[in-house]
Amino acid sequence: MDDNRYFDEEYLNELFSLPIGMEVEATVDGQKFYSSQKIKESFMKSIGSTGRSAHLYKQIESLVMKKKLLVPCYLTKNMFRFFVHKMIGKPEDKSVLGFYHMVQKRVFVLIDNTISVFGTAQNDFLASTVMHECVHLYADRMKNGFIKLFDEELTRYYVSYFSRTFSLKTKPNVDSIIRFISSFEYKRSEQMNKQLTTFYNLLEKELKPHTTLSSEVFSQTLTDLIVIVKIYLINFSTFVRMYRQYKHILGPLDRAYPEAFGKRNTYTTPYQELSSVSEVISVLSEMKPTDSKIKKMFKNMA
Repeated sequence: MDDNRYFDEEYLNELFSLPIGMEVEATVDGQKFYSSQKIKESFMKSIGSTGRSAHLYKQIESLVMKKKLLVPCYLTKNMFRFFVHKMIGKPEDKSVLGFYHMVQKRVFVLIDNTISVFGTAQNDFLASTVMHECVHLYADRMKNGFIKLFDEELTRYYVSYFSRTFSLKTKPNVDSIIRFISSFEYKRSEQMNKQLTTFYNLLEKELKPHTTLSSEVFSQTLTDLIVIVKIYLINFSTFVRMYRQYKHILGPLDRAYPEAFGKRNTYTTPYQELSSVSEVISVLSEMKPTDSKIKKMFKNMA
């Protein structure tokens, strides 16, 4: 493909390769995922057809074709099953566009859920999904490099969040908090209560000297934070039901984005940020896909 085609906005919605001649590409937690060389070529054409990702074409191509860390695939192995999935599939099966698998340490992009029933792909939307999930890939595979590269951005975000949530009068040091959340993100032990107690104590140590809240209100707010994190991690349906009750904890996650990065988060509903620092940078990659640090991240992975 010639470089000048990467930026051709006429390809904003183009015909994607439908599930024909598919082979098993991977099996994840018992679920088979299907792909083909033609699917991968169509995927790369889509990546090259939008300004959101065209500048990263070679790096993404390496992740797909050479390193096989980025897997464009279908949940369905033929046209009949594809149409059944699109027409009467379960909503929860159709809602996931892509995910990072922590055991296989690869990103899977589900083409079934990205294209229309007619096989047309919104390239900008697809690219946004790829960039978001690849941040999780980088954060896990290159943990120390991730924190070092995005230290400034993470500091701005979490200072904003904790300052709002705990009414801080002075700027806290959030380095140890960021590193704890980073380690917790990919290394959760079976003793989650012990880890969350450590988190509570760390937040109390770093934030309480800066708060204008009374000791009682501070402790209750901190307890609420730990409780909603635990609920999210162990039972997502319960978390959804209780979301509104914890708006005082979750709401500032959204408001911290424009303060830290100068743009609103129109891509996700924030909640993972309390247990995943990579989620912050995943959102940043969607907000500012041509940011120099995002480019460096892909270069480091390719």
